[in-house]
Parts: sequence; C-alpha cells; structure tokens
Amino acid sequence: MKMIRIGLIGYGNWARQAYLPVLREDKENEIVAAAALTQLTRSRIKNDLGSGIDIFPNFQTLVARTKCDAILISLPDMVHGEAIEAVIDSGIPFFYEPPLSDLPHRMGRLINNLLKTRQLAHADLELRYIPVVTRIKELLEKGVIGEVQSTLIKMNGNWDPESGRDTSLPYSLIPWYVDVLNTILGNNPRRVFVQNGRLLNNRMQASAVTQLDYGKVWGTFDANISRFHSPETWVEVSGCDGNLHGDLFTGEIRLRNRDKPAWKIDQVMPAQQPFAGWPGLRECLGDFLNGVKGQVYTGVSAKDMIRLQILSCSAEESIDNEAWVTVPSINNFLDKS
Repeated sequence: MKMIRIGLIGYGNWARQAYLPVLREDKENEIVAAAALTQLTRSRIKNDLGSGIDIFPNFQTLVARTKCDAILISLPDMVHGEAIEAVIDSGIPFFYEPPLSDLPHRMGRLINNLLKTRQLAHADLELRYIPVVTRIKELLEKGVIGEVQSTLIKMNGNWDPESGRDTSLPYSLIPWYVDVLNTILGNNPRRVFVQNGRLLNNRMQASAVTQLDYGKVWGTFDANISRFHSPETWVEVSGCDGNLHGDLFTGEIRLRNRDKPAWKIDQVMPAQQPFAGWPGLRECLGDFLNGVKGQVYTGVSAKDMIRLQILSCSAEESIDNEAWVTVPSINNFLDKS
C-alpha cells in the first residue's frame, strides 16, 4: 500500500485539534513535512510528530523543497491568499480553509487563480458533509413540508470576537454557513442584505444577521459569536405545509405539518464523533484524502467556493451601502477585478 505523503502548512490549534486526529486514524498517509513561522511552533512540531519529518520556517520553502502528495493549509486569514497561490503554482493537491483572503479587493485575483487549478483543490466546507444536512435536502426534495418559503441557519459561538478586523462577521463565516442553505436548497442567493449587528472596533461584529434572496425563497444567516454557552448550529425550514428543524451538532431532525402540528423527531443523524475540531470535519477531510488516493470522492467544486466568496464580498458592500446588493455572477465579478 502506497502511503500518501502529507505536508502541513501551519501548526496552530486547528491543525492540531482538527487535522491530526483524522490523519492519525487514516492508515494510508504519513506526515513528511510541516512549516511554521516561529521557533516555538517548530519545536512543538518536532515534539509532536518526531524528528523524521522536514520542518520549514515558512510555506514558500516547504512548497519549493518538499515532495508531498498533498498539502493541508491552516493559517491565519491574513496569509491564506499567499499560501493558496503558492500551492496552486506547485501543482500539489491541497486542502484549504475559507476565506481565500481577508482582503476583499484581492478576491478577484485569487478567484482567477483558483479557477485555473489543475490539481485537486478542496475547501474545508465541512458543514455540508454532516449527515443531517444531506437528510434535510432529501426531505425537502420529497416535499414533506410542501413548497419551501423560508429557511434560517443559526449559529452561536462562545469565543471572543477578534476586534479591529477590516472585514465583517458575515464575510468571515458566510462560506461555511450559507453553504448549508445553498446545499439544501440547491440554489445560490441572488441578493444579500446585512443587518449590521453589535459592532466592535473597525468592521468586525459580535453578532450580525444576513438576509438572502433565493428568488422564491428567503434565507437568513443569524450569527452570534459572543454567547455564554457552548457552540451550536441549527437549520429551520418553513414550507407551505409544515416546518422542519435540524440540529447540526446533535443530528436531530424534527418535523411538523398541518395534519400533525406537534413537533415529532424524524430521526437522529449525528456527524462522526468525537468531532475533530467541528462537526463534519472528519467527513470533509476524509473525502479529500480519498480524492488524493484515487478512491470514491465527492469533492467541493472551486465554483461553489468562489460563489460563496463573491457573496461575502457582496455582504461587505451591503454594509457599506446599508442596502440590498445584487450578487454578481462569477464572470461579472472577474470583469470588475
């Protein structure tokens, strides 16, 4: 059995808590290289992973000098774009975190580069991999609550917001959470309007509500990252004949309709546990590894990720204009960049 050679760009909490558990359970890979900026982190890599791997002071050197079959990128938002571009140029398959950049004005260049990728490029949109999301989509396609009228995804987090950011909370989180709505509806928003929430310094908020126009369906993304309790996320869908509620952390789906107005548990479909960082990460990263190995692969298309990033940029424009903003197509967005 040929081992897949893995390179890690970044070795912070997310790489250690999310990536490593999945990599260690998969018996067909080995970590052969890692890159980190500080000596302290490089020492931690050596202690955790052993002295047999190549350790580099930056991602540029890792990409240029190592022989990897796949690279996992886990870096602060402000260097996402540079690392992604470097790995794209290398031709090595890679797994990366949204957003493509923390600077909306750089998004056009990054979108162009991502569209040109020839290698496997897999975004960490882990929430779409949660079984309950797949089941909700199936139930809606079967018409169990009639024609869909509106849908909501609500997320509560208990971490301290990062003040002073040049972008908003919706800009940071839209790729993961609106992707769930896009997945269950099989559609993308036409317009976006951000109801600016509790502001911190600069543009970052502790909470914000993002309204989405899917044509015949309204969508809402309600985010609050300053709640006191443990993180939670759920989806609510209203149809002309009933309602559906799906909990992304517990996997519980509840239904009610005109004939049976009391809520009833349809089934419970949790993500793989224990969670590796967040629900769905095991499934998402596992799918990427399958793709690298040439096994059954579902994938995350570059265009899906690009549309979400364009939506993020449109959300920023909505905040500036205090108005609804039409979400441009990929072609129109590239023409403006």
